[in-house]
Amino acid sequence: MSRHRCFRCSILAGNARTWCDAIKTELSLDSDEPPERVAQLIKRAEATCFTLAALSNPAPEALEVTVNGQPFDPERASST
Repeated sequence: MSRHRCFRCSILAGNARTWCDAIKTELSLDSDEPPERVAQLIKRAEATCFTLAALSNPAPEALEVTVNGQPFDPERASST
């Protein structure tokens, strides 16, 4: 995966952000199988990869936080 880096960003300062500008999957195999079988394996692996599925077909996301065993809302806590 390629990514940008922001060297002036800080988690403590609250200005750190993460982004991705491209995704590249590299696969290296050693196999005595015929090319047709190797191709079939690669296609099946790609079709059943949860990461690729999530990136290709974004699903709703949610963050549930607990602190000391209790539900915690970071937005509400940071506004006080």
